Amino acid sequence: MESITRTTLFQRLYLAGVKLTPSTILRGISGNTVTVANVYTNEERVIEGIDTVVLAYGGTENNDLFYALEGQVKELYRVGDCNGVRKLLYATNDGATIGRMI
Repeated sequence: MESITRTTLFQRLYLAGVKLTPSTILRGISGNTVTVANVYTNEERVIEGIDTVVLAYGGTENNDLFYALEGQVKELYRVGDCNGVRKLLYATNDGATIGRMI
């Protein structure tokens, strides 16, 4: 993600009260308790009172909607993870490029 978008995103997340735990690996989830470890030091930390866990790791290609709509609509374009596993920067660029084309 390019720096301006990343800065804006993190600002919105922090202002909304989201607590981020970067550079960690999930060790376990039990009820409202999550155990994580730092990827560099392997130091474990238990976080309690959790209501939602969002895992951000490598994506998977998902082009099901593209193939479901293929031949059903006048124009159809593949962007982002529909076009292979992509980073947000490339997916955004795909959308901008196609937007200029049409």
